Amino acid sequence: MIYKQKARKDAFLILYQWDIKADKLEDITEDYIKSNLIKHPERRRYIRKLVRTYMQKAREIDSLISELSQEWDIDRMGYIERNILRVALAEILFVGVKKLKPVIMDYVKLTLKYAGKEPAKFVNGVLGRAAPKS
Repeated sequence: MIYKQKARKDAFLILYQWDIKADKLEDITEDYIKSNLIKHPERRRYIRKLVRTYMQKAREIDSLISELSQEWDIDRMGYIERNILRVALAEILFVGVKKLKPVIMDYVKLTLKYAGKEPAKFVNGVLGRAAPKS
């Protein structure tokens, strides 16, 4: 389902904008969807679901990120790492995924693309510690 992979990137970019601008997250989401001409209904639905899940669980997710990042307070993290982790944990812990490994790899690849190798290792480590054990 390629639309989910694209929606993960979209949700990350939306949270990134929100983190920098501090505007209303719902407005940023709808503006992003409109300005990027996202027509695929399932992709739009999944973007909104990821963003809404983060909004509803923000305190819990941010607290968990701080806890799992081993002595890195969430406010000291880069915007990219912080917001990729926010979307990833919202999806993994609260939206639910059937195959965890490919989802984690999508987020690691996003980090690699936008932040580089070392941040990608960091994100992979945090997500590995957070992932439900099967």
